[in-house]
Amino acid sequence: MPLDQHELPDVLMRAVQAATNGIVITRSEGDLSIVYCNPAFEQLTGYASSEILGRNCRFLQGKDTDLDTRAHLRRAVNAGEAADVILLNYRKDGTPFWNALNLAPIRDAQGRLTHYVGIQTDVTQRIELQRSLEEQVYTDDLTGLRNRAHFMQALHAAVRGLETGALFAVGFADLDDFKAVNDAFGHEAGDELLREVGRRLRQCVRKGDVVARLAGDEFVVLIRTIEDHTLDTLAPRLLQALERPVHIQNVQVRVQASLGFILPAPGLSADEVLAAADQAMYDAKRAGKHTFVIRDARPRG
Repeated sequence: MPLDQHELPDVLMRAVQAATNGIVITRSEGDLSIVYCNPAFEQLTGYASSEILGRNCRFLQGKDTDLDTRAHLRRAVNAGEAADVILLNYRKDGTPFWNALNLAPIRDAQGRLTHYVGIQTDVTQRIELQRSLEEQVYTDDLTGLRNRAHFMQALHAAVRGLETGALFAVGFADLDDFKAVNDAFGHEAGDELLREVGRRLRQCVRKGDVVARLAGDEFVVLIRTIEDHTLDTLAPRLLQALERPVHIQNVQVRVQASLGFILPAPGLSADEVLAAADQAMYDAKRAGKHTFVIRDARPRG
């Protein structure tokens, strides 16, 4: 037997109170202040209802909450539409958690927008597992650097940015006479050398740049933002970092590298940019090894 009209409001309220998902209701006008939150939302966030009511849900956001996701939410609210997002929020004690938010408009009998209801679920474990799996897929097992798949993904994104005037560079590094190290000391020593090369390349670039191992002793770097003369100082610094002796099996081994850099022009594909950097590296080898070549593919004038 269905509930009658007198029972329904009380049962609905008790159901919302008992729900395991966090639920908030906000006004639709002004700053979308919270007018109701259920116990699960208090438990999820660590805040008591007295600290929540009257505030906008933005108080859960922090410095690492994605700006694009926040903008998507604002657009949905401004348009009076529903939205489904996953965003990084912070509990009262500062602990971050990934929040799957379903936001829906509430309208009165005349169709006027009056409130929003937000259903919130902690999906931190799911996101962390997903990121862990992605990390494995995109990481070079030997060096811990990014692998070819991740590098090409980042390079495709950088190439698209060329159309808006963004400038980046790609460097291709190949160790000179690496086979001699393997022959003299064995493959384990060669692997240790590759790991050290990866560490040194990583130390020479900025946090947001990408360093990857393509295969064997081939490494690439993606310098995400760059000025015209950046490579004039970066390329020598990379060479100097790589030529420092490496201690392998109590022996000092000196390794050198040939570097090729490309400043790409709009219209080039990611594969063409990588091939151009590879060609510049081979030009450096033909020039005598342990040197660098910089190619600027941008149109003159």
